[in-house]
Amino acid sequence: MSQPDDQERVSRLSSTPPPATAEPGSEDVVQEYERRYQPERVKPRAMPRSYSTMRVSDEEKMWAAVAHGSAWVTFLGSILSIGVITPLSIFVPLIIYFMFRKRSDYVAFHALQAFVLQLIGTVGAMLLLIVGGFVWAIGMVIAMLALLVLVGFVLIPVWALVGLVLLLVVMLLPLAMVLYATLATIETYNGRDYRYPIIAKWVDRQLAGNYLTVV
Repeated sequence: MSQPDDQERVSRLSSTPPPATAEPGSEDVVQEYERRYQPERVKPRAMPRSYSTMRVSDEEKMWAAVAHGSAWVTFLGSILSIGVITPLSIFVPLIIYFMFRKRSDYVAFHALQAFVLQLIGTVGAMLLLIVGGFVWAIGMVIAMLALLVLVGFVLIPVWALVGLVLLLVVMLLPLAMVLYATLATIETYNGRDYRYPIIAKWVDRQLAGNYLTVV
């Protein structure tokens, strides 16, 4: 018995048939097969950067901790100055970012995290209070007018409860800000990484897409 050649061995072990000689119209058949049965190639997305803590210096740890810890300056300063110092203090992490954006990815990443967190905890809470309060006031007026058809007796207590929930959320945003900032300050000062929920992924995507690097 003759031994099978290499081409025959491959065809027995492989799930795909061996290449055949080109025939008229064979290219159209191959293209049709690939179009129907081959999965579409997904364009790879830019992956977020990774921020290793193995070679982070003590200076980088300190500045990352300062960026996160500045949330306390914003929180206490807003209370003592009735919000006057807030437009200045929230930019402390952003200043640190510009100081280290070309020197340390670790510090730049944590400074941007801290900046976004302070924006949400201060400006976000203020906008929620103003816009939400305006909408709530309009709703309360409508509920009071509904007293004429007796529906207001139900709407007013419900809408008052909505107002209390809105006020509670506005008060919790700054408290959540300083809570997360405190944890991040401790972690980064000890040379560990810390990522805020949702915010860290957004900052990662911006840095990976070089949007903030250009700025």
